[in-house]
Amino acid sequence: GYNHPDRLVLDQGGEIFKTLHYLSNLIQSIKMPLGTKENPARVCRDLMDCEQKMVDGTYWVDPNLGCSSDTIEVSCNFTHGGQTCLKPITASKVEFAVSRVQMNFLHLLSSEVTQHITIHCLNMTVWQEGTGRTPAKKAVRFRAWNGQIFEAGGQFRPEVSMDGCKVQDGRWHQTLFTFRTQDPQQLPIVSVDNLPPASSGKQYRI
Repeated sequence: GYNHPDRLVLDQGGEIFKTLHYLSNLIQSIKMPLGTKENPARVCRDLMDCEQKMVDGTYWVDPNLGCSSDTIEVSCNFTHGGQTCLKPITASKVEFAVSRVQMNFLHLLSSEVTQHITIHCLNMTVWQEGTGRTPAKKAVRFRAWNGQIFEAGGQFRPEVSMDGCKVQDGRWHQTLFTFRTQDPQQLPIVSVDNLPPASSGKQYRI
């Protein structure tokens, strides 16, 4: 056969050009993410740092900037500094469709975390302040991401902005818990424990 060195050089040059074009687009997408599933940001704050004016709403993030199969759909709150808000799988469970790897990267990219949990109750008390350093036996407990426990009278405790569940009058009420921490490893809450058993006339939902 005949050798065609000129064609070989042209083919190699074309491949190099395509590779450089791909890398240029990749770098540009990392520097200026759009928050789409195809071009996610690491966190919502990255979108806020870009030149375009962003509005609060639903976006896609990829904290570890890995493969696109584990991107996360989130709510971005640019009004309050570019908060990244995770959506629970269902409204009644404290579970999130986020892998452990992605959550760990999200922790690394965060300086402060806040979580709100509301318990709706019918004739059922879920919170009771402990005496001194002794955790209250009849209060719910919250297990943190890192295994620590938030509880009444304990070392870590949630803010309770409203405790309507202490009113037992045959109507539904709610108790609002807020968790704020500058240790991102603590959140999200992974389980709610010590809930009283539901029975006739006594119910709850999260």
